[in-house]
Amino acid sequence: MHGVRSVPAALGILRRRPGILLWLVPPLVITLVLDALAFWFAFGAVRELIVGWMPKGDYSGWLITGLEAFAGLALLFLLGWTFAWVFLLLSNPFQDYISAAVERDRGKYAPEPAGFRGFLKGTALSAVQSVILLGLTLPVLVVGFVPVVGPVFVFVWSAFVMGFSFFTIPAGRSARRLSDRIALARSHPKGMIGLGAVVAAAALVPFLNVVFLPVFIVAGTLLYLEAHDVETGEARLPEG
Repeated sequence: MHGVRSVPAALGILRRRPGILLWLVPPLVITLVLDALAFWFAFGAVRELIVGWMPKGDYSGWLITGLEAFAGLALLFLLGWTFAWVFLLLSNPFQDYISAAVERDRGKYAPEPAGFRGFLKGTALSAVQSVILLGLTLPVLVVGFVPVVGPVFVFVWSAFVMGFSFFTIPAGRSARRLSDRIALARSHPKGMIGLGAVVAAAALVPFLNVVFLPVFIVAGTLLYLEAHDVETGEARLPEG
């Protein structure tokens, strides 16, 4: 399955099983609250800096207003870009149930998610994965300031990171090691990058990825399950 084609397939699953979305409500609400608080305090601090830095004069009023508007838009863009990271981290406790529901929709037996010990192990591995990817992303953001080439490189890297993050969500159920996740992702690079490109494109529009995050989670789960079927020799029969 190609990464782009997994998106309409995910929409079909959510249309048949809308109850899956309920697992994403708690992390979605928490992430929205955290983003709102972050914007409130960050914008307040930036606004004080602008007012204190600008010299007083007849023109300062409209200039301060313009700088505040620019700062607000920049903060919204930054928070919109980081929303997926925070949401994925907070949704870890619920992702096992989502992937299990997707497996059942595909007509496969899906055992209940692991107990508390398995949950802790899977969450810890996913947290390590997120920290590593975030650490690798920071220097890439610096490269992004290079004209023309920089933004393109950042987009390609974002497509890889987002694709890998969503692709490996179901790996938490089996607490697969990071090396195992990388090996499985290497077997489906086109699908993973294709999905990641869609996620990265959605992230360019602030909070558009908020609407589509449930779809991306299900789409990543579909790609993972297909890759796992190929790995274990359980290739799925064509539908119909």
